Amino acid sequence: MGDQRLRPVERLRCPRAYQRVFEHGEKLVGPLFILYVLPTSESYSRLGMAVSKRVGNAVVRNRIKRYLRETFRHHKVLLLTPCDLVCVARRDAAGAPLALYIQQFLQLLQRSRQCLGQ
Repeated sequence: MGDQRLRPVERLRCPRAYQRVFEHGEKLVGPLFILYVLPTSESYSRLGMAVSKRVGNAVVRNRIKRYLRETFRHHKVLLLTPCDLVCVARRDAAGAPLALYIQQFLQLLQRSRQCLGQ
């Protein structure tokens, strides 16, 4: 099954990396979150998250980020081309179960031609 850890290098950290993905990445809109996808020259994919205070209080925002990290961690092997991904949570993400995050993440990845190498 391979290494399913989410290593520190697999997380987008600096604002410049986020800005690059927002400006040049493919935008995929779903009911729970907006996914920005940008192929990268790295040998691994990276995940960044943005959850506004409008989505909910700190407990809700942290749960959303945990769900997004868990979804990415389990499904990063599906990315044929290494990509930088940024997930921007929407208000409907607040009460959604983990299964719905996984379902939408997979649907958005299928719609993206860049990260699946098509």
